[in-house]
Amino acid sequence: MKIAIPPILKNFRFRSKSFRLYWILLLLVLSLAMPAIFLRGTLPQHTATQIDGLAEFASMQGASLGPVIWSESFNNTPSVWSAPTNPPSVLSVSGSLKLSVAFPSSSKAQAISVSRNVNWPLNQTPIITITARVSTGVSYGVRFFGVTASNTSFAAWREGSPLQHRPGLGTLETVSANLVTETFLVNPKLLITGARITEVLFYIEAAPFTSGSFSLTLYDLHLNPTITTPAHSLELNGNFTGLIANLKSSVSSQGVFQVFVGLDIKGSSDLSYTLYLTRGASIVAQGYTYVPKLATTYELALMSPSLVNSSPLFAGNLASSSLIVSAWKGEISFFRLDSVDIRFLTTTPAPSAALSTANYNSLVFYYFVFLFVIPSSTIVLLIKVFRDED
Repeated sequence: MKIAIPPILKNFRFRSKSFRLYWILLLLVLSLAMPAIFLRGTLPQHTATQIDGLAEFASMQGASLGPVIWSESFNNTPSVWSAPTNPPSVLSVSGSLKLSVAFPSSSKAQAISVSRNVNWPLNQTPIITITARVSTGVSYGVRFFGVTASNTSFAAWREGSPLQHRPGLGTLETVSANLVTETFLVNPKLLITGARITEVLFYIEAAPFTSGSFSLTLYDLHLNPTITTPAHSLELNGNFTGLIANLKSSVSSQGVFQVFVGLDIKGSSDLSYTLYLTRGASIVAQGYTYVPKLATTYELALMSPSLVNSSPLFAGNLASSSLIVSAWKGEISFFRLDSVDIRFLTTTPAPSAALSTANYNSLVFYYFVFLFVIPSSTIVLLIKVFRDED
């Protein structure tokens, strides 16, 4: 089959082979560049905006744990704690609580729990601390239930919480949680005033086809209130395990890209800390774990939504957003907030993002020309150039 050469190309004469190749390559480059020129703006354009978090600053306070307000002695009779009889289990309470169970082989998941009634007011923002050992091969968790001031029942646990479905390690574990945060994440409109936790429940769960003898042993269960010390500026001195800088309004969790925080910090030699940006009780962004520098007290910390993998022990203002510094080890003795820059990633729709029928037909035409017609013409020219040289 003979390929027809357009007249304008047939009558065109090149002075040399290199000159011909030059023009052919130029035509090829232009054919590849034209789609970018004619089809630009068909995809959403991303831009970043930034706000000054210090302009939204409302208040700051240091946070620490107060004296124990409730603890389980594990010297009560077993009737204080109750466990179901199916599957058969053994519950012993003497200096510690041990729940032993033998799960038979089953194609379904199996679980057993142990619980007791309590009376823990939430107005003191209690922090619960649990020390336990759970056999390997099963998972465990702790759940809370309570009532409001008007005696309306509520659940204060959620799927996805670090307190749920924890794998048993066979070694001692100590975990802590803020009961107000756990409650508010499930019940964001609940009034904390007058509300209290009335039941605590621990469970062991086995995956399908898991059988054998397993146990959960509780060695410590106690509550501490949250003690806060207000700051009268952006600077605070004392001994704290957390710093909370409350903002005037809520930072939207949608589109947050990065958060940069400039701060000065001093503390004990073993201090390590993490920064969080919260919206109510939810975590919007989290930073890395930092330790104080030797040469300077200044740190420029980065937070990002992609780094969120834990929760701070202390809660900020549940009605707005807060910047929280949570010490994992050691204590903070000095803190000054220097800057807070919050960057959002916004999407600006291009004018042609929503294609009409006419635009769609034009788009098809452009693709046909640029992807088939022009490359085919270039190949024809190359064939003609090398034929003429023969």
